[in-house]
Amino acid sequence: MSRALPGEWLPAAAAAAGAIVLFTVPWILPLAGSVITFASPLPLLLAYGVRGKGAGRKGLILAAAAALLLAQVAAPPGGGYYLIYFLVMAGALGEMWSLGLPNRWAVGTAAGTAMAASVLVLLVGSIVYEVGPWQLWKAQWQSEMAMVMEMYRSMDLEPDTLRQLEQGLAMAGRIILRMAPGILAAVSLVVAWLNFLAARRISRRLGARETGSPMNLYRTPERLVWLLIAGGGLMALGSGWLFWLGANLVLVMGVLYFFQGLAVVDFWLRRKNAPSLLRAAVYLMVALEIYVAAILAVTGLFDMWLNLRRLEQAKPSGSEE
Repeated sequence: MSRALPGEWLPAAAAAAGAIVLFTVPWILPLAGSVITFASPLPLLLAYGVRGKGAGRKGLILAAAAALLLAQVAAPPGGGYYLIYFLVMAGALGEMWSLGLPNRWAVGTAAGTAMAASVLVLLVGSIVYEVGPWQLWKAQWQSEMAMVMEMYRSMDLEPDTLRQLEQGLAMAGRIILRMAPGILAAVSLVVAWLNFLAARRISRRLGARETGSPMNLYRTPERLVWLLIAGGGLMALGSGWLFWLGANLVLVMGVLYFFQGLAVVDFWLRRKNAPSLLRAAVYLMVALEIYVAAILAVTGLFDMWLNLRRLEQAKPSGSEE
């Protein structure tokens, strides 16, 4: 027993502690913490990647236990939903990774599992609170927007500025309610992809055995382009809920082709031995500028037909990202 403790339980405890700390950051840093918290699955993934699935599973158990204790004293009502989402995503990603499945299967399965968990929690909550799932989700969103506005009011902003912010949030809220399925899917894919990418890189630096194919070889299955075409058609020809169904489809497919476009850029940056500083600048531009991300999505779409990486003739560089 004493030999097993350092091998799995101590790393598992460290991973669980890291996940809980990242999850609670928004309580301390309301703005920056809202972004940092999306890295909550990362410590648990590192336990899977560096110490194996035994340590990863123990980390999940310890994180869930710590979350239950935290919920008794400090967690806001909506916080439990997000923590379940992150823990389920970490578990699905870790298990898929440990099985050595293709990257797109690992990321897609983790995103889908986390989404399913969110929907299940929403259904259970609607039963408990005796309201419809849609009304419960809407109430949760309005509660979060109220918290955001309260934060802005504490900054002593001008009344006109506060009024504009409130109107902007109200308009964004109406759009987000209609785009809820697509936003949930898109965010889940991005969060799973970023955490998986970071976990692979850090694990490799820590000496873990490399598994899976290079991330810069990612390709969206060609047949999924019909979903993009269908979504665009519904947006162009439909109205009402048909229009919003099309918009949700286009959003999700846009994320998938963004991944492919970024893989194309990363492939050629590494093939041309671009300096690390240049690569970092490119990735920073992608993160900060939505138009660059849109261009990458178009690039990923055209890569299906133009084969911009010449994958049949060329081998990728040794990098994984």
